[in-house]
Parts: sequence; structure tokens; C-alpha cells
Amino acid sequence: MEVTFLQAALIGLFYYLSWSPWFTYVGFFTFNRPLLAGFITGIILGNPLEGALIGAGINVIYLGFISAGGAQMGDPSFAGYVGTALAIASNLDVSTAMAISVPLGTIATVLWIAKMTVNSFFVHWADREVDKGNVNMVAFINVVPSQILLFAMSFIPATLVVYYGPTAVNGMLSILTPNILHVFNVIGAMLPALGIAMNLKLIGNNFTMPFFVLGILCSVYFHMDIIIISIIGIVIALTVSAINYRNGNKGGTV
Repeated sequence: MEVTFLQAALIGLFYYLSWSPWFTYVGFFTFNRPLLAGFITGIILGNPLEGALIGAGINVIYLGFISAGGAQMGDPSFAGYVGTALAIASNLDVSTAMAISVPLGTIATVLWIAKMTVNSFFVHWADREVDKGNVNMVAFINVVPSQILLFAMSFIPATLVVYYGPTAVNGMLSILTPNILHVFNVIGAMLPALGIAMNLKLIGNNFTMPFFVLGILCSVYFHMDIIIISIIGIVIALTVSAINYRNGNKGGTV
């Protein structure tokens, strides 16, 4: 599939919005997630269902994603938008798409570190304006130059990779043997386990683990639909919260 420059630019624009503060941070808390990123990319490329499936697979890898300070394990948004675009354009399956999305997200951390480094200049600039009592200039610094930098360091790289990347991926796939492609599939199939393990490391404790095991039993042994399991989980959570509240433990564990 050939990606037009307009399609690549739209994907690059959404990638920029995913890290921007616009719309009261709706971009960061929604567009930043690989599941939605894959769906949006699929719509732009004319295949929303495949985009959502690929994005969902990538999203599982980043279930335990957290960005503390200037440290970041990867860029889930870049992996979601660019990884999905390259996968659809190169006709990759979900497992292979997941395998290539991880290095894409890791490489994109270079952009993150560069943005954080240059942003420190704006902080010192704003400090100097505060000393002068120029409050309006501080607001300007926090919005205009910082967003111009973010746009340049997110929109441009994402657009270029989406536009020129499929040619490179197709060329790489043409020289890879079936055994190497099988390795990509195996790696891609293992990556969700890593994401789930990272998520459990964050939320796993003596209280939550029995519910996790219950969910596994319902899914694997009773073959229940994930929507039904989610509804059961919500009912249990509301019930436990109500019991805690009734017992006076208003800051309950749930």
C-alpha cells in the first residue's frame, strides 16, 4: 500500500497532538494511547479495523508504561501511530507489527530526551522574565516557542518515517528469510506478556491478585467474553467500595 504525503502528515499531526497540552490534555490522555492511535491511523489509511487490531496489540506492550520525570522506557504514541502505519502499508500481521513497534518506540525516546533538554532553556528564559515582572511573557514562553519546538520535533519525524518508511520495510521484508520472519512473530507474541507483567508489578498486591486470577480463570477455563469479565470486575469493584464506605473506610483499597 502506498501512503500519500497528506496521509503521512495527518498521522504526524495526531502524533504531535498526542504529546501536546491542547484540549485540556485530552490529546495526552487519549491520542497518546496506542489503541486509539492505531484506530486513528487505520481511519486515515482506510482500514480502521486492522488499525485498531494492531494498535490494541501494541497497547498491551505498554500497559505498564510510566514516564517519571525525564526517564522514559519508550514512546507508546510513536509506536502506535508509526508502527501501525508501517504495518498497514507493508501488510504485516499483528505479531510482526508488535515486534517492529518496540524498537520504533525506543528510538523515539531520543526525540523525547532532545525535547526535554531544549525545554530547559525555556524554563531559564521564563525565570528571567519573572525577575523582570513580565508575567505576559512567561505565559507566551510556556505556550508559543515550546509548542513550536514540540511540533517540529514530533510532526516532522513522524511524517517522514510514515511517508518513506514503508519502502524501507518492504525492502527489508524482501530479503528476510521465512525463519527470520518467524522469529519476529514469536517475539511479537511474547511482548504482551511483558506488558502485562509490567502492569502487575505496578498494581499487583495481596488485594488485587485474587481478582486477576479470577479474571484469568473466567477467560481461559470458562471462555467468557472480555466484556462480560469487565462488567463483573466493575460490579465487584463497586461492591467492595460500597462495603468499605459503609464500614467507615472511605479511603478504601479499591
